[in-house]
Amino acid sequence: MSNKEDMDSEIPDLVKKYVPGVTRGLSWAKYSKEKGKGTVMKSEAFQEAKAEGFTTALKAPLGEDTNQILKDATEGIWNQARELTEKAKEVSHRINNQKSKKEREKVLGLARDAAKKAGVQAAIAAGWEQGWKEGLQERDSRNSD
Repeated sequence: MSNKEDMDSEIPDLVKKYVPGVTRGLSWAKYSKEKGKGTVMKSEAFQEAKAEGFTTALKAPLGEDTNQILKDATEGIWNQARELTEKAKEVSHRINNQKSKKEREKVLGLARDAAKKAGVQAAIAAGWEQGWKEGLQERDSRNSD
């Protein structure tokens, strides 16, 4: 056997050995990119809701029960976040029940979308609450001057 034949017989084994790692690396890079987009989206939603909560708190009348106003404003947002989280859990439980890789990937995509929606909704609720607290502090400090 020549050196060329030895190398040719080894190449398929090398490819078989290293291609899955390359494929996993590409999948990880794609996942990281998508995760980064989701993080940016959640951060933007948080900041927008924070600004809205802040503005609302500045306009809140003195003497009102601020905890009740906060509860009324955020209860629906948090409930929606919980519902979306439950939906994401339900979808994710169906992933491994799929018979083909294509079907699993489809359901996995649905689960990711549902989880992303739940995360954004939770970011909105948390942002609103944070803005509210900061707005009340600002309002109270203006009134004490």
